[in-house]
Amino acid sequence: MNPTSVIERQVLAYNSRDIEAFALCHHPQVKLYNFPNAEPFAVGREKIIEIYSDVFNKSPHLHTEIVHRMVLGNTVIDNEIVTGRSGVEELKIIAIYTVEENLIVSAHFIREN
Repeated sequence: MNPTSVIERQVLAYNSRDIEAFALCHHPQVKLYNFPNAEPFAVGREKIIEIYSDVFNKSPHLHTEIVHRMVLGNTVIDNEIVTGRSGVEELKIIAIYTVEENLIVSAHFIREN
């Protein structure tokens, strides 16, 4: 499976709010970062489940649209627009994913202020 396929599988799981499928796209020790912070806000698949279960449960109309995607080696960069997230009308994000052995090992998120 190529890195783009891994990210596409993750996006489909996100849009269907399928926490199990979403979590399984990530390495057991995945690290998630909010740019420009050097420390991750989440480490590990269990933390992913904790955070995103809450988001999925509170956001029945959650949807991300990929506006543009770039790929270089095992890095996938998505320009996304998220709608339907509880408490947020629209969220513009650039997500930078690193994929190894068909799993997301890290993700850096840049959010529009």
